[in-house]
Amino acid sequence: MALSLEAARRVLGHTGRLLLLRADLAAEELALARRQWIGWLGLALAAFALLVVALVAGGAWLTLLLWDRLGAATPGILALLLGLAAALLLRRLLHAAGDAAAPLARTRVALREDYEALAGAIAHRHDDGPGEGAPR
Repeated sequence: MALSLEAARRVLGHTGRLLLLRADLAAEELALARRQWIGWLGLALAAFALLVVALVAGGAWLTLLLWDRLGAATPGILALLLGLAAALLLRRLLHAAGDAAAPLARTRVALREDYEALAGAIAHRHDDGPGEGAPR
């Protein structure tokens, strides 16, 4: 009886250490994802601010340049071109975010492997019977 209690204590100890290891892995993955998203957000905001300034200056210049030729249609044409450019940039951003790894992907894989290994070990132990596979 003491041997089986010692084995159960060791299994619980190993399981606890394994869960702590998995929690550390999950925390590291979340920190990496947070840094990645903060970086993307900072770049997107900086690009947006520069784009607004450039578009205002470019729009004013083009309006002055084309006003004699196109008249009041100049701002409308510029709005269409800028809307197309914005749609292309948004599509690129969504594509980049879609290609990024899912949060906690490695942790989920590791937990699934641990579960399968433990389930297999328990099933194997159960198949051996209560007295056949027990240490003496």
